Amino acid sequence: MNADAAVRRITNKLDRTTSDRFPVAPIALVTGRGLELSAGDPDQPFYVASIDKVFIATLIAQLVEEGDLRLDSPLGDLLPGEDLAPLPAAPGIENARDVTVEHLLSHTSGLPDVMLPPRGYDTECAIPKLSATPSRVWTIAEFLQQAAHLPPIARPGERFLYSDTGYFLLMRIIEEVGGAGFAEQLRARIFEPAGMTDSARWIGADADSLAALVPTLAPFWLDPHDPVCGGDVSGVFAPNLAWTNGLGGPSTAHDLVRFQRALHGGELVDPAWIAFFATPRNRFRPGIHYGAGMNTLLFGGFFPLLRGYPRPGGGLGYTAAHMYYYPEQRTHVILNYHSHQRMRMSFQMHIRLAGLIRRYG
Repeated sequence: MNADAAVRRITNKLDRTTSDRFPVAPIALVTGRGLELSAGDPDQPFYVASIDKVFIATLIAQLVEEGDLRLDSPLGDLLPGEDLAPLPAAPGIENARDVTVEHLLSHTSGLPDVMLPPRGYDTECAIPKLSATPSRVWTIAEFLQQAAHLPPIARPGERFLYSDTGYFLLMRIIEEVGGAGFAEQLRARIFEPAGMTDSARWIGADADSLAALVPTLAPFWLDPHDPVCGGDVSGVFAPNLAWTNGLGGPSTAHDLVRFQRALHGGELVDPAWIAFFATPRNRFRPGIHYGAGMNTLLFGGFFPLLRGYPRPGGGLGYTAAHMYYYPEQRTHVILNYHSHQRMRMSFQMHIRLAGLIRRYG
């Protein structure tokens, strides 16, 4: 089978990937030196969720390059006391003194995740409750306050735990150190330089702007098993998608490729940062290893016969949204499967795409 036939076969499969629960086919875009594949509308905005962590890490790197902070800067040097007051701490630990920027970036701060709280604990912003009340608009301060009744996970640097809480704190650092709101800096420092005009439209969108934008947004399901809000929540969740509160926002497949080209091309930060962001430090799941802002896919962790596959780095969103770059093949892969319930399916497709890239890229 030649490359064109292989691409057609995968594209046809993508176009047919629907069900009664998820009647919308995935969005996919693969573009590089030797391959071009597109399914769905690569210009349709979709909810990227935690892919925004790569944007946040890039903004932090810019501020480090400008000399405004260091990776080993403690939180107390960067944030006011009210941001740190709700945070739990292990015995003998002072978060203001002992937790650094690098701990936050690498998910090793020891702080619990307010959106995925430890077993036996609950928060108002835990994913099930967020799904049940998707119209509630959250602020960063409200997210941080939810940590007040959670236990610390470990001493800083001792243990990896994926933590949205750490990235809410990084957003506050960007605001305090950068001297402007997070969304404004995201627009000026990343979206505009990278040419991400479709993403920029959502920044700070007011009610009238959202009314015009929401009909263009791809549907997504936070929890399709919820008996109350089991359907597409894109419309009611939209006020949370103005890139202001750490829940991510909408972008398009083409815009995410524009971002990766700008990032890996050295237009946003020194390319040396890529190794810092993406070099695996800790395993999140078999095959998914986190660095400091990005994760790297080690396909042999999914299945031993996949050892020797390329190792892309990038970002992964809760709703099965993928943004990855294959450096050796100079190839970008963007996927959106619209729901966490389709995460496994999205990785099955990404593995097929990785095989295609390995063979023809």
